[in-house]
Amino acid sequence: MNAFAEENPPILSKIGQACYQCFMGKNEINPKNRVTALQRCTGCLRVSYCGSACQKANWSKHKKTCQALKSLGRDNSEGLLSAFFSLDDASVIGNADLLHRRISNVAQYEKLAMELDLGGALRMDEQNLIGWEPRCLACGRSDLILRLEAAQKNESPPFPTLQACPDCELSFYCSERHCELAKDIHKNVPSQDGLSGLSQCATNNLCFEDARMARFMDGAEQGPFIWAPERVKPTWSSLRNLNWNDFMGDMKRELPMPDPAIVQLLRAGSDALSMPMTILWGLENLNSDDGWTRKDTLNIHVLGAAGVEIQAAKIFEEILHRVPLVKNLKLTLCGPELGRITASRFPLTMPMDTCPDCARKRRTRTHILYDLPYHEVVSKQGGKFVKPDLAIAFNSGCSQEDVSSWEATLRVLAQRKIPTVFTAYNQEESVAEANIMRAAGMTLHPELGPGRNPWGSILLKSEPNEVTGFYSVNGWLSGGFN
Repeated sequence: MNAFAEENPPILSKIGQACYQCFMGKNEINPKNRVTALQRCTGCLRVSYCGSACQKANWSKHKKTCQALKSLGRDNSEGLLSAFFSLDDASVIGNADLLHRRISNVAQYEKLAMELDLGGALRMDEQNLIGWEPRCLACGRSDLILRLEAAQKNESPPFPTLQACPDCELSFYCSERHCELAKDIHKNVPSQDGLSGLSQCATNNLCFEDARMARFMDGAEQGPFIWAPERVKPTWSSLRNLNWNDFMGDMKRELPMPDPAIVQLLRAGSDALSMPMTILWGLENLNSDDGWTRKDTLNIHVLGAAGVEIQAAKIFEEILHRVPLVKNLKLTLCGPELGRITASRFPLTMPMDTCPDCARKRRTRTHILYDLPYHEVVSKQGGKFVKPDLAIAFNSGCSQEDVSSWEATLRVLAQRKIPTVFTAYNQEESVAEANIMRAAGMTLHPELGPGRNPWGSILLKSEPNEVTGFYSVNGWLSGGFN
């Protein structure tokens, strides 16, 4: 089990559809060759375990969280129920904005109450238990809200509980009536944030399959699926008329499997591959001709870099594989998070391995790491700073986190006229970030946001604190500018 999974359990565990310790899903065949049956934690009624052994193994970490979750209903019933008084069901059913506002208000109240109880900021796994708490697709009620309302009416146990959609098991209903009210939108209407033409229910099924595969990879100690073709393209070809299907032939040659498995692996692989492909898309759009494809060295700066760029370092060779006239790829990774990942001294220069074809042609890759925000790196280099061919910030969150630091970086990018691309997880973030860039004086390229990224990951995940909607790694372009 990798460290990130321990810190941030997979979606099926967050919503009680898999064991919170070993991540084994219900009805799966466990190592003892038995069908897994899940039981909820009797304290918090929020997480599930496949047996007493896993519950005991997880108890030291879960104990305080369990007690805080249990106290939510006991000490905060009036505050939690207030959202259901201020917004009645008639107004929120069928109105996603109002429904998500109700859920957000409840989730924020839960977060603040737990922080007071625990005496500090919540861990990632604790935040995610709130963010992905199962809620009714029609009205936003959770099991906790259903219990509090039943208690208010002096009803006796057993209290009503949410039921999962039998077709996807990732969406929930609090009653048969609300199931009927939400069924058409859930099953028949194409999801706005999902894959083209698929309903939320159909997209949920893909998410469920992908979550199980990710758990299998983690259980086999493989970590996230990271793949890039070994082939080297003979010439540069524009990305404008291509899409993710362009990788199908390569994947079939290298991973001979049935087509359904290849499609699923491509979704998983697109998470990491979206980074080099978005870099190439940015270079193609921000250059007036293809002169950049014939440069001796491509110099790329990654802003706000973190663990994913380190873990998927080999994926960036796809840039050399698609631009065969470039001899050297120099990737500079900048971000305070890097200092928490490695104890190495910075700046750190790392010559990277290349495939046999690139090695034979003496093509090189070099990664240079700085544990500083980008504007501090530029200041530190002074007169030695070399303007890159492209600067890129993957899923920066610049409208939500470290806002002042990102504002300083944007000023440097504008002053030095550095060609830049920012990506985001969803439309809301991309629009907010685009507004920040415009306010900083940037003129945004029309094909680089705010809008969907044609090379964003197709491995979708359910949005937290919502009952509809999906997000994906680099799924949206916030903006690109020179």
